[in-house]
Amino acid sequence: MSIANELYELMSQRHCGVLPVEDIHENLTIFEAGFDSLRFMELVVLIEERFSIEFPDDLLDINSETTIKDIVLRINQLV
Repeated sequence: MSIANELYELMSQRHCGVLPVEDIHENLTIFEAGFDSLRFMELVVLIEERFSIEFPDDLLDINSETTIKDIVLRINQLV
């Protein structure tokens, strides 16, 4: 499974998100996918556990323009 697909799974309603996995794609912003700052921190914990990485503080900043693709790129930098 690709990093993107694993992230979509973690972001889905099966884990810490609100959308079904099939509705999640790289062009959605993190907020369009139903994440606020608290839910995003839950996601970060799941990502760190799944990929055995630690997000540096500077990669934890999200804003209204942060896309799921941005998160995939951040993970790719760390694995």
